Amino acid sequence: MTTISIRNSWPLLLLFIAIVMGVGFVVGLVSSPGSWVQQLTLPQFVLPDYISSLVWFLLCIAFAVAGWRLWLIDSASLETRLWLAILILSWWYYPVFFVARAPFAALVVIALLAFLMLIFVIRTWKADRISSLLFMPCLIWVVYATALTAWVIQLNPGI
Repeated sequence: MTTISIRNSWPLLLLFIAIVMGVGFVVGLVSSPGSWVQQLTLPQFVLPDYISSLVWFLLCIAFAVAGWRLWLIDSASLETRLWLAILILSWWYYPVFFVARAPFAALVVIALLAFLMLIFVIRTWKADRISSLLFMPCLIWVVYATALTAWVIQLNPGI
C-alpha cells in the first residue's frame, strides 16, 4: 500500500478540493433546476435538498482526495487520467438535464459516468486502495442518481 504524507503536499490537496468543489459549484449555479423541475413528477425516493447538498459536499471531498492521492503516486497513470475523465464528465450531467432539458441524454451521461467509476474502483483497488474506497460512496451516489434519472423519464413520458 502506498504511503502519502499530507505534510508536504497539502497545498496541492487544497487545489484539488478547490477545483472539484469550485467548478461543481459553478456548474450547479449555471444549471439551476428552475421551475421546469417543479412541473415533473418525481419518484418518492428523491432526497430532500439539505440531505443531497450535504452528501454532495462530502462526496466532492472524497473525490478530490482520491484524485490528489493518485496524482502524487503517478500523475501520468491511467488511473489518474480516468479520474480526470470522470471529473470532466460529471460536470456535464446537470447542464444536460436542467439546461438542455434532455433527461434521456442526461441518463446516457450518468450511466457512462457510473460505468467509468466502476472501472476506476476496480483499477485503483491494487494501485491505491484508499482512493478506491473513497470512490465507492461516489459510485453508489451516481448509481442512485442514475436510477433517479431513469425514474423521472419513466414517470414523465414525452419530456
